[in-house]
Amino acid sequence: MLKTKIHPREIYQRSEEFGLKNSADMLTEIIETEKDDSKRKEAIKYLGLLSSNSTSLKNECFGTFENLLISDDTIEIKCEAAKALGKLKHEKALKPLNWVLTQEPVDYNIKISVLKAIHKTQFEEPEIRLFINELDSKFNSIKEYVSIQLLSLPPEKLIAILLDSLKNKGFSNEHKAEFLKLIGYELSSINISFEDISYIKVKYPELLTNLLKSKDILLEVITQILKEEDLSLVDSVITILRILGKNVEKDIIKLLLIDDFIVKKNAVVLCGKLKLKDSVDFLISNLDNIYHEVSIAAIEALGEIGDVSAIPELLDVLDIEDVSFEYTDLDMKLYILDAIKSIYLNNKDTSYDYLYQSLSKENDTIRESVAFILGEIGKEEFVKPLCNLLAVRNLDVRKNTIIALGKIGSVAPIADLLNIIEDEKAYWLIKKVAIDAIYNIFQTNWYKVKDDKQDITRVLNKNIAILTDYLRTKEDENHKVKLSIIKLLEIYGGEQALNALLKRVNDFHRVVRIYASNAIKRIEERLELENT
Repeated sequence: MLKTKIHPREIYQRSEEFGLKNSADMLTEIIETEKDDSKRKEAIKYLGLLSSNSTSLKNECFGTFENLLISDDTIEIKCEAAKALGKLKHEKALKPLNWVLTQEPVDYNIKISVLKAIHKTQFEEPEIRLFINELDSKFNSIKEYVSIQLLSLPPEKLIAILLDSLKNKGFSNEHKAEFLKLIGYELSSINISFEDISYIKVKYPELLTNLLKSKDILLEVITQILKEEDLSLVDSVITILRILGKNVEKDIIKLLLIDDFIVKKNAVVLCGKLKLKDSVDFLISNLDNIYHEVSIAAIEALGEIGDVSAIPELLDVLDIEDVSFEYTDLDMKLYILDAIKSIYLNNKDTSYDYLYQSLSKENDTIRESVAFILGEIGKEEFVKPLCNLLAVRNLDVRKNTIIALGKIGSVAPIADLLNIIEDEKAYWLIKKVAIDAIYNIFQTNWYKVKDDKQDITRVLNKNIAILTDYLRTKEDENHKVKLSIIKLLEIYGGEQALNALLKRVNDFHRVVRIYASNAIKRIEERLELENT
């Protein structure tokens, strides 16, 4: 064996001078005798490069690399040996590379090096299935690496193997979720520019046939493992089912009739995501399901589908006679309100008569819910029916009505809101909400003042004067009501607001004094800026 102190890189660079065989022997000697692992690692690297260009050296060096991969104690050396085996692209390297993966635990660095070596050596069905096994790796970088390599396969080949893997009972639900994500991603990438599946039919007919043949196992797995919080999984599932289209719609709707809680709930979710109008009646029948999650999912699905026929049924869920039971499920109420709002927003030309009629019901939960919905939709035509609702004594009805008027932003109800503020019998919370609503109306309309629209300007200035006077004279008013007025005057008040704010600087409530002082400073700064 040759003795040398030449650096491995120099040996590689001078390999023509030394000869391939001598250069390989020199590098091998360093690997076997050198105590410095960094130098040994360099020697393995250059021996791999050297032998990859020579058939005779490949066979000679294979044993060295195999022995290092299996027997060496240093992780860096094992990794470099795996890389070298990958450079050889020798089929017999697959056996030791695969053996390393069966050892538990496998160091992350060794594992990723081995997988890369396997991919360079050969990537046929056994290796593809090995990579599929790694799709649920606890290491995200490994999961990403194998996903990228799998996606380099022809779509028909990859999807066929993934569909076959879904049938394997040995894979966990989390693992199968990764299969679905990959299928969905592949389908999206080949169908991204097309509104229908005609391109896939022409370009990948075998793929579509395979999907249709596997629709039962797809639905079985999807409805068992779907999780709404896993957005990438949901997106992939919806992509797959949209490709299948009419071929699975009836199958999904049938799943709404079964008793399995998980499957039923996920089928409800799918009906909503796919906007299956034929499922509306079945979803309505699940609004009072014994499983709370199914009821919530049905409400959300109806909102996504957007069929106006569901609105009466959704509101009826809130039409409860027993007042003590009204608020036992606030979550469901909020989901219902959001669903009804979505339905109306998706049907902009539909009539709002049903909501107007519901405002005359004796049930306060219905009335305050409808007021909330009208505020969320925000059309100016709602102002009059909402103003009529201000006479209702129920606190929640009045509060939601006032908030709705503030969201709509029309100046028309300001006088009604001021009447509430000036009513000595009105509860302080209702007064505060009314002031906050007026503040929102000012925000919506103040640009018109700057545009010199005289009618709006007069209305807003008049009401600023009324609120200013109220703040100045109502010393005994609740401090939170005062704070709301101060907030409004700070932004929209002019010189006339300063006297009222100065009076509140001496208010008995400390927070009012602080807010009033800050408001005065801001108004004075604004006035000074305007004058200059």
